[in-house]
Amino acid sequence: MRSLVYSGYTQAELDAQYDNPKACPSHNDIMGEVRALSKRARADVAVPDLRWGEDGRECLDIYGDVHATSRPVVVFVHGGAWVSLDKEASAFAAPAFTKAGALFVALGFHTAATVNFSHMVARVRHGIGWLVNHIHHFGGDPERIVLVGHSSGTHLVSQCLTQDWGNLGVRSNPFAGAVLISGLCDLEPVRLSYRNVRLALSKEQVLDFSLKHQAVRVSCPVDVVVAEHDTVEFRRQGEEMARYLKAHALLRDTYTVKKKNHFDIMLDLANPETQLYRSVLSLAFPARG
Repeated sequence: MRSLVYSGYTQAELDAQYDNPKACPSHNDIMGEVRALSKRARADVAVPDLRWGEDGRECLDIYGDVHATSRPVVVFVHGGAWVSLDKEASAFAAPAFTKAGALFVALGFHTAATVNFSHMVARVRHGIGWLVNHIHHFGGDPERIVLVGHSSGTHLVSQCLTQDWGNLGVRSNPFAGAVLISGLCDLEPVRLSYRNVRLALSKEQVLDFSLKHQAVRVSCPVDVVVAEHDTVEFRRQGEEMARYLKAHALLRDTYTVKKKNHFDIMLDLANPETQLYRSVLSLAFPARG
């Protein structure tokens, strides 16, 4: 007899749905390409290691012409299952956006490998709030900030949409838009999966930090994007996220990127010929149509 833990899945089946590296045999090669592109881009970083928080992990990198004025700002919040990756591996798409006239920001933050989950969410919100209040010093337009998240980074971006920004000294609608890539709307299956050995999510935190259980406090257009070869659960999560945002009149577009998996979909952000890149660019430069 099958022992089910969540939505018709056994423990092993649920774990497989949330084990993206195992579901993608080319994971190491793709991430090697992401890191190589990021290393190349970092040679042209305009403002490296800009401290927004309490220590060296709470820094960000700015790419682009920081001596100009009123540049739109694309902020990338990395994934890594909430416990890995960093801003140094987040620069891969910077050249594509800076060539278009935007600033590109790679956000660094403490992951759940070094702080508890609640603190990580709070600090990411703080870092984004700091950026909104200070980006004008570096040529950025604080009214044209586009948040882009991938995988667990998408979840962290979603938590910026549910933040009451007045409590952090930021205006109520600080973003021009958001693009959520292969992300999560509900943390409950994560809590029940093998991932929770490291995350230690409680039932209360699932309610506190799942988009589907929260009120949206920011009004901006949002695109929800999944990869054709994401796992069934990640595609379902994307569909649930899109429905939720549509019900709150925030969904601008939702689509599936064909022939891509959970990892190589990121590389579309570095390619101006792709729909994903154009989605972000159209939020940063709405006048370009």
